[in-house]
Amino acid sequence: MSARHLFGPALILGVAWAVGQYPPIATNPNGTPRVEVAHKSPIDESEQVQAHPKRRQIDPAQVKREADELAKLSSEMPPAVEQAGKGVISKDLNDRLKRIEKLSKQLRRELFP
Repeated sequence: MSARHLFGPALILGVAWAVGQYPPIATNPNGTPRVEVAHKSPIDESEQVQAHPKRRQIDPAQVKREADELAKLSSEMPPAVEQAGKGVISKDLNDRLKRIEKLSKQLRRELFP
């Protein structure tokens, strides 16, 4: 027997074996397939919106101080970056960048809780 004659039966046996690996499909009494959802995704849940969410009191003086410090530090960055491009990096550049990041996070938390 040639290899061509063995390929057909081997293919049929392989397909039959693969189909047998899947569990039978559960059906409803009317014969339609039953679909079971194990977990709800966040998109399926309705969004609950409060009419008037309670906000923390914002201290305007503190927000102003932080915004002013952030503006001052930010204005110092272009010359520092230009110097870094020339190979001269200030010792406190990393600390100033971290302070900018910290101030921006604080302002974001205070203004958008």
